[in-house]
Amino acid sequence: MYKRVSLVASPVLLALLWQLRNEPLAVCSCISILAGLATWCIIPATTHTFKRVGLAGRDMSKPLRPELAESMGMVAAAIYLVATFLFIPVQFHSYWSTAQSPRVFPYARLGEYLSALLSLQSMVFLGFADDVFNLRWRFKLVLPIIASVPVLIVYYVGYGVTQVVVPVFLRPWLGTCVDLGVLYYVYIGLMSVFCTNAINILAGINGVEVGQSLIIAVSIVLKDLAYVNSSNPETEYRHLFSLYLLLPFIAVSCALYYWNKYPARVFVGDTYCYFAGMTFAVCGILGHFSKTLLLLFAPQMFNFVYSAPQIFGLVPCPRHRLPQMVQNAGPHRARRMNLHRQVSTAMRSFSKGPRRTNNAVCMVASRTLLDGTTQLGLRIICMYECLGLVDIDRNEDGTMHSVNNLTLLNLVLIRCPHLTESQLNHRILLIQLLNSCLAFIIRFQLSHLFYF
Repeated sequence: MYKRVSLVASPVLLALLWQLRNEPLAVCSCISILAGLATWCIIPATTHTFKRVGLAGRDMSKPLRPELAESMGMVAAAIYLVATFLFIPVQFHSYWSTAQSPRVFPYARLGEYLSALLSLQSMVFLGFADDVFNLRWRFKLVLPIIASVPVLIVYYVGYGVTQVVVPVFLRPWLGTCVDLGVLYYVYIGLMSVFCTNAINILAGINGVEVGQSLIIAVSIVLKDLAYVNSSNPETEYRHLFSLYLLLPFIAVSCALYYWNKYPARVFVGDTYCYFAGMTFAVCGILGHFSKTLLLLFAPQMFNFVYSAPQIFGLVPCPRHRLPQMVQNAGPHRARRMNLHRQVSTAMRSFSKGPRRTNNAVCMVASRTLLDGTTQLGLRIICMYECLGLVDIDRNEDGTMHSVNNLTLLNLVLIRCPHLTESQLNHRILLIQLLNSCLAFIIRFQLSHLFYF
């Protein structure tokens, strides 16, 4: 089906592209759709090649554990880069096509666009290296900073503003604006680290990485469209810049989501997570809306803070913290699967709601033993228990034996038990969607309470 749709749609899009060649936003939209169709067709054609070179893994959340091609985010990222490269002459077409009204070529804007593509290209390369070599976490924290250097340099040379507006309730002590100086560049550098790793941490089930990225990207696009016809030319340019980067991203991500949604036929790999995170970071830095971007990343921020005890070694952290699959959840089968504790937790929850059929495949929160947990880690776990954020299994003497792995996926399974993998993905995407709505309310309706 995808081949027929692509064959029919491509000539139409090429004709539209020619007719609208003097409208950069329209051309960007046509190129984006073509990139999406190309991604849709090329992914199934390259899965065998990826498997043949060893880029494949088992889907642990399926009963038969099928082998799927990994790192398919590389295909989407490569096509995205081709689309954005082809858009470069279109974006600046008006500056050399109008002889009767010559204008000075905007070298600064060209430099911003090229620096953004260079950072994205670097992050795609580093993400693919992580998929192949399985880099350690310390490298994952440093590499995004290195990849963001081109954007930071262009920001320093072309814009260089390091002042931030102080919220109203802090102005009696700090004044209206504060110049952070070099600390501002540290902040935007750390934002690139956060964005790239935040999506990578909130992962593990079919469709969740691409799904959350799509909702964030669409939210930013909607915000950008509200400013396209702004009376301020600089504001209009900043949001057009963001649109030029995000429209192709949405197109290739939609195609990738088609193949990665439940039941997945490919894995996206760390390449896509880094690629998506750096795309958002570049748009937020060069588009000058980093605060709005952080609002849209609230679920990822919560997931990071919630996971921090395991990330920083205060609580034992297994290699894989993704939820576990349970089929025919009887106690004898559970013992054979070494999932007795997960099933007992799920069965306690089943008694509170309607039961599913015996053949249902459900997801249950994975757990980790608390042996070797630091005192600070135990205190944090107790605090989480008071807030209702963890499910603790205790021994007969009352000491804590195990706890669910500290991820948003497992937390949702604690609060909403016996979900299928598809339902769990939908819950996460619903949280992301509701957060976008809340972010818009804060940004457009409540911002006057903090800034005026």
